[in-house]
Amino acid sequence: MSRLSELASGVRKTFPGSDLALWAAGATYFGAIGLVPLALVSLWVVGAIVGHQAVTVAMDAGIGGLPDGHGTPEALRTLTSAALSMSWGQALIALFPASLYGEGLRRAFVQMSAARDTLTGWRGRAGLLGVAAVAPFLVLAVLASAPYVGPLYAGNGWTLVWGVVVAFHVVWLTISTALLGVFALIGPGRLGRRALVVGAFSTGAILAGFLQGFVLFLAIPVSWSAPFGGLPIVGAVSALALWLYLLHILVLCGFRVTVVLDEMWRTH
Repeated sequence: MSRLSELASGVRKTFPGSDLALWAAGATYFGAIGLVPLALVSLWVVGAIVGHQAVTVAMDAGIGGLPDGHGTPEALRTLTSAALSMSWGQALIALFPASLYGEGLRRAFVQMSAARDTLTGWRGRAGLLGVAAVAPFLVLAVLASAPYVGPLYAGNGWTLVWGVVVAFHVVWLTISTALLGVFALIGPGRLGRRALVVGAFSTGAILAGFLQGFVLFLAIPVSWSAPFGGLPIVGAVSALALWLYLLHILVLCGFRVTVVLDEMWRTH
């Protein structure tokens, strides 16, 4: 318990005085540019490994368990179709905007750490390429579980509860593995392995729960376009941007906790 108190005290006393919301918004902007190309490249690689038909079947199985509202199924099918139809050249080109996401994350992470940093943009982009090398295998793990989890989500009662439990653990393990690479390769400075594992998997658990909540949010029959004069595209983009912004606040806080953990364990 004393260690938890020390951690909480360390985070509270040393949390950067800069505007967390501002840096989360900046990371969100870069994420809006880079996440879709990263997803396209990951799905393209998975298609090259297991075949286009297998990816399409698994994606359809996963989509079957999602709420029908807000155009989510159509968007995922369009994303999958675009990814599988890309050529080698298009996949390589997509890596450039994807790498910008690494720059945005590193610039935000620098504000959460006392480590000195140079060539921030280039190092962030290079780190993102390292994460991109692992991302297809994480996507493959999620797609492999989709034929089992999708029908559970479409059920009721204890079937749905079990589906939520299984989906949470799948998402937790995959996101935590991705965060491990993000914190280690994109974050400034050198963090100890122990802090990296604890920080990444703790943050991953929070994000996995957050994503489960987003699935529930998709099921709420509320029009996203209502505050924007009924314009559906503006409503959808704004809602997704808000979700992405909140997600990045959690990621930045998780990285800061990881930094404090590392500093605490180095001094003991």
